[in-house]
Amino acid sequence: MDHHFQENLSRDDLSRLVFLNPDYLSRLFKKEMGLSISSYLIQKRIDLAKELLSTTRTPVSVISSQAGYDNFAYFTKVFKEKTGMSPNEYRKNCQSADRKDKR
Repeated sequence: MDHHFQENLSRDDLSRLVFLNPDYLSRLFKKEMGLSISSYLIQKRIDLAKELLSTTRTPVSVISSQAGYDNFAYFTKVFKEKTGMSPNEYRKNCQSADRKDKR
């Protein structure tokens, strides 16, 4: 999952790969990781987006796609839910923090 989180992965896809019942896989994953499969994938995608926003000048729309989101508006909504700010606000905060660190 860590190498393919940007792809459209479903619980059924994963269960076929590991030869487990989808419900059992979900329970096992949550027990071991402390997160549901979908929450884990969202966290991985948001972490990648945060990294790209803070270290590149890549347009936010491209970053949303690189993080595995086909729908830019949905990416923005999820990003804001998870971080408390929009992707552009996050980038601006990172840039202003970098400027302060360089002083």
